[in-house]
Amino acid sequence: MNVNLNFMRISGILAVAAVLVVLLVLTRPETRAELQPLPPSRVLLDTVRLMDIQPVTVITGRLQPVRKAHLRFEVSAQLIERLVEPGQIVFAGELLLKIEDGDFLDSVDEARAILLLEEEAIDRDRRLLELSIKQRALVERELQRLRQLGKESLASRSNYDEVEQRLLRQQADEASLRHSVGTSVSRLQTRRAALNRAQRNLRRTRLVAPFAATVNAVNVGVGDYVSSGQPAIDLVQLDELDLSLEVTGTVVSSLSLGRVINVTIGEHSRTGKIVAMAADPDANTNTYAMRIRLSGSGLFAGQLARAELPGEFMSQVPVVPLTAVLREEGNNYVFRLSNGHVVKTPIRLIKRHQDLQVIDGLPVNTRIVANDVAALADQQAVSVE
Repeated sequence: MNVNLNFMRISGILAVAAVLVVLLVLTRPETRAELQPLPPSRVLLDTVRLMDIQPVTVITGRLQPVRKAHLRFEVSAQLIERLVEPGQIVFAGELLLKIEDGDFLDSVDEARAILLLEEEAIDRDRRLLELSIKQRALVERELQRLRQLGKESLASRSNYDEVEQRLLRQQADEASLRHSVGTSVSRLQTRRAALNRAQRNLRRTRLVAPFAATVNAVNVGVGDYVSSGQPAIDLVQLDELDLSLEVTGTVVSSLSLGRVINVTIGEHSRTGKIVAMAADPDANTNTYAMRIRLSGSGLFAGQLARAELPGEFMSQVPVVPLTAVLREEGNNYVFRLSNGHVVKTPIRLIKRHQDLQVIDGLPVNTRIVANDVAALADQQAVSVE
């Protein structure tokens, strides 16, 4: 009995609640969404202004010795003297290494003796030729006399034949001597060339410094048999250093040999000069090789250095901040301000310089949006900061 009574009470409460919910839904006021206008975007303005522009390209490279030399002996023998060690400073013409030269001295003496014998033989042949010419003249006169006497008798005929044979022998001797004297110049040149070659080979037993330098490496020791062409000693010249760079055609077009360039090594700056600049680019990198020479005082090969390469000077050109340029689908724009709105305006980019962009297409003093241009749209209302 009590259970049924409680059930009836709960059912009544739920029914009343359902009726209240229905009444609330039916009597709720109608709501309408109203679009509130967005506040104008706040922008920072700048102007198109004229400036003198001196573009500078900074390129990093390594310092290298001005000159290197990898010295080798041109003849073969045993090394008998090693007069320098790595790190030692040497002067031009200073003796560095020496190999055994006994065989080369003998070759010089032999070539000199052969040349002397050849000179004496030629002098002898010249004197003999003079005598031979005189002797031939005597024989010819005697032969002529016999012709005048006639050849009727047997004795006369015999004398005539004998003198004629003497003349033929004399002419043969003279021809031989003439040939010897005529070829004397060539024979002497051959002998002198042999002597010169022997003397050069003797000099090649000594390696001397071709210029003032620092010894970088010595690759042979006393007692080693050194072959012709074997690496012996390396020299580097460090009183000046070259900064080797690879630059683009745009950069190289405004530079010339002898141009003074600012170079920074670590925290220190100094100046150098362009001493070499390729006229044809590398086929693989399409860059131009360049060398800047500077004093080696306080520096060492292998250091990193930064060169400031000036570009073409531009006088009073229109510039805008880089942040004002909008790049979109291959075109370039800026937003200029007009009556509280921005107008998307096409421009042409000329050259970038640090955080500025040289442009074409806008009058000087035009007011433009300086930043956050990617968030703007054409004809958008803005407020100026």
